[in-house]
Amino acid sequence: MPFPPLAEPAADLSEDEARRHAHQVILAGHGMTAQRRLAAARVLVIGADEIGAPLIAHLADWGVGTIGISDGSPLNPWDRHLGIVADEPATRADAWARALATTHPAVRTVVEGRFDVTTAADLVAGYDLVVCAGEDPARCQLADDVCAQAGKPYVWGSMDATGGRVAVFWDVHGATLRDLFPEPPTPYFRGMSGALRAVGSWLAVTMATEALKLLTGAGEPLVGRVMKYDAMAATCVTVPLRRDPRTDRPAEPTAAEPFFGLLSPQAAVAARESTLSVEELKELLDGDEPIALVDVREPDEYAFVSLPGSVLVPKDEFLDGDAVQRLPTDRRIVFLCRSGIRSAEVLAVARRAGRLDTAHLGGGIVAWAERIDPSLPTY
Repeated sequence: MPFPPLAEPAADLSEDEARRHAHQVILAGHGMTAQRRLAAARVLVIGADEIGAPLIAHLADWGVGTIGISDGSPLNPWDRHLGIVADEPATRADAWARALATTHPAVRTVVEGRFDVTTAADLVAGYDLVVCAGEDPARCQLADDVCAQAGKPYVWGSMDATGGRVAVFWDVHGATLRDLFPEPPTPYFRGMSGALRAVGSWLAVTMATEALKLLTGAGEPLVGRVMKYDAMAATCVTVPLRRDPRTDRPAEPTAAEPFFGLLSPQAAVAARESTLSVEELKELLDGDEPIALVDVREPDEYAFVSLPGSVLVPKDEFLDGDAVQRLPTDRRIVFLCRSGIRSAEVLAVARRAGRLDTAHLGGGIVAWAERIDPSLPTY
């Protein structure tokens, strides 16, 4: 069913903006009032990757007045598929803010800080709705929990190799992500297994359209429904989603370091017992305690990017060899990899062998580049 519009109309549009959005203004059922609502609207976008980036472009092009972007990852070559470039090292959020200042001067772009359990509530409070399709299920669930507490809608998307899903979660009107997944789901990590990039654009335009409907009060938003798209089968179906009576709403906001759902049960237990955040590792490295950084990736990955002082010992040498016995015994051991998956598996091996002086880096080098040293390349 339709819902009341989230945004009150702006006083008026400038002549330039009216011309820019003329095709929407003359659209039956939209008109100038809806366009003025978009001009006054505030949307927070979490993640500016291959889904978030085209989504931001559509929101700006459709006339959303304020777009907040939370993404501190460095701009990579594969992030430039929409022509966004940076003359100097920049985060994805910074790059989009610079670009939109030129191409869409009427849009106010806000570069927000990291979206985590300590900042999420304050960030969400400043916006009409939240849009998130990040790879980290824990972060998506955090957005769901905080939006439920704030009574605000949350447009969610999830991408796999050749398809994806979109839904609108709004606790005061229906089911939420907690009802779909009481625990963070097993995700599809595109950086390890690949993905058809065109699917990201499909998700982006679908999610942006849901945002437009909610902001203007038009159409039938995907509240209480999940849309599933399969690019290879050329199918798109919508299925109902109902509240799970076992789910307490709203849940207390929590967020774990991303493991992308690929851990064995043993590694998951080890990780829960002994995971360091990148901030905690930096504090240790800056202190006096001797630390041995053991990188468990493959040689080509290590050659591409590594943390200073780390030593390469590929994962298979722990799983199939005697690498645990060769670890130094006079210092604490911290395992690391690209994103915290392989290092957690090695951590489990080491702890089973009695090395309780071991930990691993949650989020891996990706998290380090995002939150500690943005100059590092990522892949």
